[in-house]
Amino acid sequence: MLRGGIFGPGGSGKTTLAREIGIEYWCREQRRGLVLDPNGEKWGPYFWVTQNEDLYWRTIWKEKESLIIVEEAAATIRREQDLKPVFTRLRHRGHKLLVVGHSGSDLLPAMRQQLDCCWLFCQPPPAAKAWAENFPRYYDEVMACWELNRHEFLYVTQWSPPVKGKLII
Repeated sequence: MLRGGIFGPGGSGKTTLAREIGIEYWCREQRRGLVLDPNGEKWGPYFWVTQNEDLYWRTIWKEKESLIIVEEAAATIRREQDLKPVFTRLRHRGHKLLVVGHSGSDLLPAMRQQLDCCWLFCQPPPAAKAWAENFPRYYDEVMACWELNRHEFLYVTQWSPPVKGKLII
């Protein structure tokens, strides 16, 4: 994963999955997680977490080789044009990006198109269609994500067929 997203309804397991991915990157690559979480939740020892957006955006441009996690995309990214470089330029600092939100509509289309992979929990049909258009090789498989049960997700990339998974909570 270079730039990924986790999207689904409340209570589906998005934050739990983001933490697991962050711990995996720490264990495998010693890549620290920098988390913007407007809820101020505890993430654990492998993460630096803040609710302060200005501090967060300043910090990520100073750091290198981190896993950048942006929680609650509707509240933190808000489809802001000024945040497009987060999706296009972070890799030049050696960062990996993980955006967490309820819907792909939390992002501008140009931001969605920059995502290399997504973990999609149950999506309503219009949202599933937007993601299917983002991953056209696997259009039919992605469209089926609206049929997923709670804690089930579809992992989809631009380069390989989607894989269904389930969180054990």
